[in-house]
Amino acid sequence: MSEEKKKIDWSDECWKEMLVYQRKFAWFEDTLDKLAAWLGLKPGMTAVDVGCGLGYLGYTYWPYFGKGGCYFGVDMSSQLLQDAAKAAKEWALDGEVCFTAGDVHQLPFPDDFADLVMCQALLMHLEKPELALAEMVRVARPGGLVMCKEPDNLSPMLAKRYWSLPELNIEEQLLFAKVTITCNKGRIKLGQGDNSIGTKVPRMMHKLGLTDIGIRLNDRVFYLEPPYGDPLQKHSLKSVKRELLDEKRRKNLTDRAKKEFLAGGGDPEEFDRYQKINDRIMSILRQQIEDGEYFACGSTDFYIIKGRKSKRM
Repeated sequence: MSEEKKKIDWSDECWKEMLVYQRKFAWFEDTLDKLAAWLGLKPGMTAVDVGCGLGYLGYTYWPYFGKGGCYFGVDMSSQLLQDAAKAAKEWALDGEVCFTAGDVHQLPFPDDFADLVMCQALLMHLEKPELALAEMVRVARPGGLVMCKEPDNLSPMLAKRYWSLPELNIEEQLLFAKVTITCNKGRIKLGQGDNSIGTKVPRMMHKLGLTDIGIRLNDRVFYLEPPYGDPLQKHSLKSVKRELLDEKRRKNLTDRAKKEFLAGGGDPEEFDRYQKINDRIMSILRQQIEDGEYFACGSTDFYIIKGRKSKRM
């Protein structure tokens, strides 16, 4: 397997920490209540969580279906499964929970097995997400539900955010847009997924014969304002420091982005120019955070898509 085709080891401490951090404060409690009602979750359901990682979806929706129900978490990482099973002892009460190793393209369940088959931030990392989705449909019972939570990370990266950082000139803005689009093109070419998958899942479901297709957006807005007093503000600020200012992590992300950019047909000199501008902006960001002056407000595009398996399938 080439360096470019290597898959992320999500059980590595760096990525595992990200799995936890990105999901903390990800949803308002009243939003989850509304989503559970919209999905029609009820006690006693059998649910399969594909690419379960640390069991986040099980933990999140257990209060709505877990009593008398069954939750099956599937992942390729034995280490994540061990950690998930350990954590589940705290939240999986009054029902059955099982974590098992499996390939998203060949799920270890028979046809028509579960009332609910779900995933979160899985399809975005796959070379052929439609094959994994087809397998999820196979495992759902006739009349059962398939639910995918997937982002469109590309659109917010191209959108203009209101923040305290200096505005780029038009040439710099165009360069950043070009790098962003080219990196996603390269990411797809390398078989490492699609950052804009969220908007494509509904049509994928339609092509697979699902009905009652519906889409919702997470109503969380990224908002930071000094003095960053409440728990969400503190968490968001810590996330910014981790994602953007940690030097080791920045280097890893920059190296990965450059590979994607070149694979997408980008010019190395343009990437170097982009990186110099980005380094300058990150230096200003670091100083603004130290001085307690950094603020930001902008949306994220995270889709919740449901579809129902026809009783005739």
